[in-house]
Amino acid sequence: MTDVQTRDEQLERQHLAETVRLLTAALERLTTTIDSSASAIQAHKEHMWTHWRDMDGIEKANVRVEVNTSVTLAEHAVTVRKRIQRLLTSPYFGRVDFHASGDTGARAHYIGVHNFSDPQTQEIMVHDWRAPVSSLYYDFESGEAFFQAPQGIAHGEITGKRQYKIQDGRLEYMFESALNIGDDVLQRELSQSADDKMKNIVATIQREQNAVIRNETAQVLILQGVAGSGKTSIALHRVAFLLYRFKDTLSSDNIMILSPNKVFGDYIANVLPELGEEQIAEIDFTTIAGRFLAKITDYETFSEQVVNLLDRVDDAAAERMRYKATPEFVTLLDAWISARADEEFTPAEIVQKNNRLSAGWVAATFGQSPTLPIFTRLDLLADTAVHLLKQQASDRGRTWTAADTTAVRRQVRAMFPHKDALAVYKAFYSHPARRGLFKPLGRKKVEYADVFPLIYTMIRTSRQESYGRIRHLLIDEMQDYTPIQYAVVRELFSCRMTILGDANQSVNPFSSSSPSTIRSIFPEADCLELRKSYRSTTEITDFAQHISRNDKIVPVERHGRPPQVIACTDQKGQQAQILALIEQHRNSEHQSLGIICKTIAQATTLYQALAEAGVELTLLDYDSAEFASGIVITSAHLSKGLEFDTVIVPQVDDTNYANEMDRCMLYIACTRAMHELHLTHDGRLTLPDVRRPTPGRSRSWPLRSRGDPRSRDGRAGRLTRRRRQQQAASILPPASTTT
Repeated sequence: MTDVQTRDEQLERQHLAETVRLLTAALERLTTTIDSSASAIQAHKEHMWTHWRDMDGIEKANVRVEVNTSVTLAEHAVTVRKRIQRLLTSPYFGRVDFHASGDTGARAHYIGVHNFSDPQTQEIMVHDWRAPVSSLYYDFESGEAFFQAPQGIAHGEITGKRQYKIQDGRLEYMFESALNIGDDVLQRELSQSADDKMKNIVATIQREQNAVIRNETAQVLILQGVAGSGKTSIALHRVAFLLYRFKDTLSSDNIMILSPNKVFGDYIANVLPELGEEQIAEIDFTTIAGRFLAKITDYETFSEQVVNLLDRVDDAAAERMRYKATPEFVTLLDAWISARADEEFTPAEIVQKNNRLSAGWVAATFGQSPTLPIFTRLDLLADTAVHLLKQQASDRGRTWTAADTTAVRRQVRAMFPHKDALAVYKAFYSHPARRGLFKPLGRKKVEYADVFPLIYTMIRTSRQESYGRIRHLLIDEMQDYTPIQYAVVRELFSCRMTILGDANQSVNPFSSSSPSTIRSIFPEADCLELRKSYRSTTEITDFAQHISRNDKIVPVERHGRPPQVIACTDQKGQQAQILALIEQHRNSEHQSLGIICKTIAQATTLYQALAEAGVELTLLDYDSAEFASGIVITSAHLSKGLEFDTVIVPQVDDTNYANEMDRCMLYIACTRAMHELHLTHDGRLTLPDVRRPTPGRSRSWPLRSRGDPRSRDGRAGRLTRRRRQQQAASILPPASTTT
């Protein structure tokens, strides 16, 4: 180490020590303030209890004000204390030296999770990562740079950048970072084991990620991100930035995340609190469906649809899904609903208590509200008719009863042939070109493909309560939602949105959405793309590329063990191999292990077998609400968005993974792995070359279906035409293969 490096490190350690000293002093003052506020609140309460009867109204009001003031001060102090406690562990992670134009020299700006100023001098010791000056750290290399200061754009030159790893207030290491963030620190962070929850990434935010986070102008932002690009984390950091940027007009109560399931929601629950923000509310499409359809009809859930498709692809059902998963379907349904009032409302005379309202009056009154939904217009017409007829009856000395009101409403509803939104929706399929595209699952149950078209029909035919308090909506796993679902979201949420996902990770290829598809519903949307993948090693990323090719993906160069494809003699042998892999994992430096099966049924069966063998693990199924640390077993569908140090994918044979949907599931399963990936099978797996390939080298395949005496049905090489077609698009790429 040179003398200059030694001196710089000594100065950095001194600066850190001084920062920690100031933080410690601030923590002590805040604790004293909180204790004093608590004592003051208690004293005010005791005074009120003792003298309540003797106090007049003004005195009581003054005491209440004093109590409320003390409570507000204490709450603020508690919030600030939490931030100070976080900073004490790691006050900052970066530094950028900026020589502003007109200044005599460069000034060092330290960047951390929160802002902190010296209480005596008011000098900013640590800048919040969201502050305008912090953009210098994320967006520029050495040389000319600028940032948006309160007084205008500040131009100048970056003369140096440093990155730090500080743990428990001690400097573990530091790097000069003359170019972009990352490299050394990023590699160290990526090589670490996965935690049981998603963590903040403020220390390693990359330039392209920062552009997403700090985008203030987009009304709707659509973010396409490859597997492992950190899109969900980036979206949450974007929420934290917006809460910082617009803190006077936006709070966590105004933000909601539409997440794929409760497990995923729990997995990401720590990110915002780590950034000093309150947790935001969650919702999912299942909740929305329940709110609208609970009293209307039973319905298939999305998870049930996926399970049924994985069990057997019904060609007719697939055709219905495809038809209802296009922007054209939304346009057609919307136009058809809009035309019902003009084409099917038939004005008629209303008669009650020998009083009459002419058909002409009915038509004119109905025509006064052309922009309202049809059933809302009918109710308004009925209310107006009841009011007039009731007044006429009163003028003649006749009593108006509830039965008279009901009779008038019945006459008005008879002018429209459909009694409710469900009847309207069913009538949509009476057109010859659409017959056969609506197929109920029994007498009072609809397919999942009909759930949101029906909800959209309900919204468009009668007034519905919306989520008016929400000012920003975050939608994750965008590819799994159809245009009609986005049309429902557009009707329920009139706010800014961040919509994110990966078109390569759809769990239902018959109804998946791309960014361009989503933009058909939100034409004003800005579209951004994250192509760099940080999660998996180069070898795992290369392996997954052979399952589902994405030429846009740019993996971060981080090497590890090649994925292992392990052939077993039978199912019992496969379970024994999985047990051996679990034991191998326990003896490694890695923490988390995910065993990812194709379906929940397969995961449940394997879970029971492993539990009986003494393995402590957690099964995540569709009823789970929390993520778990350690060994987790689940399905590919539920693993979306999660990541593990090591992943085991069982039953990778050409009968279990056989078609395009299976390919999607296998891709999702493999891309959950950060460091190690193992695949096991005891069925037919025909690789073009079973020899060990060069690590990281791509090889072409596909697998070829051919007879195998070990096939489960015992037919040595005899396959039906459909099975041959399914197996023609083989799935597994070459890998390190053992038997």
